[in-house]
Amino acid sequence: MKVKRLILMCFLLMIAFTFYGCNRPEKASFHSVGNFFKELKQYESEVKVTFLKDKQPNEMKIKQVASIDGTYEFTVIEPEHLKGTKVSYDGNQITEYYPSLNKAVEVKGSSAQNEILLTSFVSRYLTNENIKKQEIQLNGKAINTYEMPIEGNFKYLSKEKLWLDEKNQLPLKLEIYDDAGNITIEVIYEDFKFNS
Repeated sequence: MKVKRLILMCFLLMIAFTFYGCNRPEKASFHSVGNFFKELKQYESEVKVTFLKDKQPNEMKIKQVASIDGTYEFTVIEPEHLKGTKVSYDGNQITEYYPSLNKAVEVKGSSAQNEILLTSFVSRYLTNENIKKQEIQLNGKAINTYEMPIEGNFKYLSKEKLWLDEKNQLPLKLEIYDDAGNITIEVIYEDFKFNS
């Protein structure tokens, strides 16, 4: 009788472990958010950027290609009158190319250009200890938000918040706030690819 009971207990334990293993959530593409930030080397994404500090919001659709080393290229997709305009940084110089003029111009960069890059957020995340993390539900999805200050005392670039899909560890949007707590820039990521 004891042998049958022992065999039955072992069998039930094996079934329990099998069901436990089947019910475990899928692993994300990176094991943790920390690894996502540490392992991100470069990305490519179409982004919708909305500048909200003016009375009338200004929207642009841009293709971003950026590397953690600071190099990047933006190509404007919309609005139509700016389509094809490119802004690139090769590590030394920022160049703007205007297809309507067939002309490239070297320019001085702005803080806002860098802040709409995910790589700027990631670089700051890796060196900042003042990060607020929050877990929320949005449209039935588990979302993690990461908020931190932006150095430099810029009135319209005071802090930033990244929204990350918890399941697949991909960015959904980046919000930049002014010193009064209002959103000044919103970046929504579409078709995000990284380290390819």
